[in-house]
Amino acid sequence: MATSKGTLECPYCEEILEVQSPDKLHIAFSTRKPIPTIYYGEIKVKKHKCQNPKCRKTITVYWYSPLEYFSRI
Repeated sequence: MATSKGTLECPYCEEILEVQSPDKLHIAFSTRKPIPTIYYGEIKVKKHKCQNPKCRKTITVYWYSPLEYFSRI
């Protein structure tokens, strides 16, 4: 199983960014820290720089393992 990819919008300039999960267990992501009742295990934090040359701000992405994933296994 490969790692997950996703897209998100820069919260500062609305540029679309492609992000990739740190591993195959952390498949969900958010730009806000998720509440403990929706994920299993640890949160992995990755920093991304906006690709828009006029913005270039750092965006924090929180990767986690959603609980509903484990309830389906």
